[in-house]
Amino acid sequence: MEKKSKPYKTKGGTATEPVPLPIHKHRERLVRAVKQNPFVVVTGETGSGKTTQLPQYLYQAGFGKGAVIGVTQPRRVAAISVAQRVSEEMGCPLGREVGYQVRFDDCTSKDTAIKYMTDGCLLREILADASLSRYSVIILDEAHERSLNTDILFGLLKKLFQKKKHGDRQAPLKVVVMSATLETEKLSEFLEDCPVCTIPGRTYPVTEIFCNLIGPKDRESSVYVKEVVKVALDIHTNEPAGDILVFLTGQVEIEKACDVLYEKAESIDYRHDVEDRSVKGLLILPLYGSMPTDQQRQIFQPPPAGIRKCVISTNIAATSLTVNGIRYIVDSGFVKQLNHNSRVGLDVLEVVPISKTEAKQRAGRAGRTCAGKCFRIYSREFWEKCMPEYTIPEIQRTSLTSVILTLKCLGVHDVIR
Repeated sequence: MEKKSKPYKTKGGTATEPVPLPIHKHRERLVRAVKQNPFVVVTGETGSGKTTQLPQYLYQAGFGKGAVIGVTQPRRVAAISVAQRVSEEMGCPLGREVGYQVRFDDCTSKDTAIKYMTDGCLLREILADASLSRYSVIILDEAHERSLNTDILFGLLKKLFQKKKHGDRQAPLKVVVMSATLETEKLSEFLEDCPVCTIPGRTYPVTEIFCNLIGPKDRESSVYVKEVVKVALDIHTNEPAGDILVFLTGQVEIEKACDVLYEKAESIDYRHDVEDRSVKGLLILPLYGSMPTDQQRQIFQPPPAGIRKCVISTNIAATSLTVNGIRYIVDSGFVKQLNHNSRVGLDVLEVVPISKTEAKQRAGRAGRTCAGKCFRIYSREFWEKCMPEYTIPEIQRTSLTSVILTLKCLGVHDVIR
């Protein structure tokens, strides 16, 4: 089983040069908005540079002096990988000026000024220090995912601001909410009618193709795993150079797809009549939350000359992480989602169709540096009949036991109101 976590490199694409991030043009406007307002909503497509650049802009503007800029992520993989990326950009060792904290792993020091962490870690800090006195700015990232902890933090930070508004002389905490796709008007209204800063994202078109390989009745993992492998292989043999990102539901399905794709790619007789002859091999890389950190780093490395990279990932690559060089998306149409089962009284992971907004998020991973393509393995009928418009927030589909107990610990006794 060990071999499955390693990259699958078949016999034998050149890496694409990174383009300037869209957020660079809006630096002064963003810093000014944070200085002048207690709450700011920043919205922009994934890949615009919000997560890595905005904390650095605020640090350079002086927000990190004697205090910490905290950035929350719903997923531990994103918190770790983004902290590594920002520490490299700032030229400092990880754990000094830039650090991260996830469950069971604290890579920070007394010098840490930019701290990436899971939203659960910040919630636990509030239990010990309700005013978050160590922080000058809290950035709630990936707010559109509406994770349980992020939703609770919205309410707690708003309550904290209202307390300071009524006579607390302590330096006010700044709160920035960042999202790729969110109903910004509603959020702005909830956060004291705060300003909304929009960052334009993708500039290259993405062609969306319905492959009609699965319909409303095809819900078995064996069916959609087989079809995504078939489409990925077809892209590899027939499309020009550019990396592939495949979306699947979980570790088991990803490793199965890696095995099958590796076997089939090894047996390819690369034709000489294909227009693009630069692609002679395939580097297959799995990506899921429980992978060791050093193996996750390989995802971000450019492939060798003549090799096409194919990343097979869970939904983590749709929002939290940006992989450069992706030109082709293969969308299975499914995701693993936590839902409460009232019959057994437990939260269970279920494979369900993604929402239409999630599908657009996935397509948006292509076309960062050139025109891209998104191959949806499902039919248009599946899109219309099975996929909801928006993802149901976690707070509406999971057990609220832990939420109520957390609020009680924080002194919020009238939970209903």
